Amino acid sequence: MDAPPPLLIFDFDNTLVDSRIDFAAMRVALIDLLESSCPLPEPRGALMHAPIADLVTRIGNSTPHLTVRAWATIEAFEAAGLADAVPVPHVHSVLADLAARGFHLALLTNNARTATERVMAEFGLSSLISVTVTRDEVPALKPDPAGIRLVMERAGPYRTAYLVGDSWVDGQAASRAGIRFVGFGPRRTEVQARGVTAWAWVTDLRELLDLDWST
Repeated sequence: MDAPPPLLIFDFDNTLVDSRIDFAAMRVALIDLLESSCPLPEPRGALMHAPIADLVTRIGNSTPHLTVRAWATIEAFEAAGLADAVPVPHVHSVLADLAARGFHLALLTNNARTATERVMAEFGLSSLISVTVTRDEVPALKPDPAGIRLVMERAGPYRTAYLVGDSWVDGQAASRAGIRFVGFGPRRTEVQARGVTAWAWVTDLRELLDLDWST
């Protein structure tokens, strides 16, 4: 009997699509919202490095009714960034090649499902992904490993699981879930500075096709 294939869980923003979401400006807006309800618990510089989900939690803990405004702020930045989104170079051919080899391909994103599915369909990527998990379905966002665990529950039999992503949030989520992290893109130094160790790092998605997934 053939061994089960690997499971590759892909991040969305800046991994499969270049979404142009201004995460720095998003954090500034959320910090401003937090400051409107209470003194900032940390210097702005420190808060600018916090996960988006942590900022929302802080806002909710301080002034619960502002949670709705926080998510509305996030959705506005996402909509603006996704309006100009483009596929990452070679994404369709790479996913098609991996799928043809029998890999299980999944998507895990902190974005909302409706917007994610619209962009994936627009770029012709939906049919190549067997499992999609978005923020609508998880109890906690990356870097929490809850989303990874949900993907692993929904995927078919697999040999080894990997998370492919561009940020320290992805790498930390993979580490917490006990799976391997494959870094992608130009932010390797930034990611490593956050204490994340990658099993492999690629700067072109086509390099995924040359990795030894049998180890």
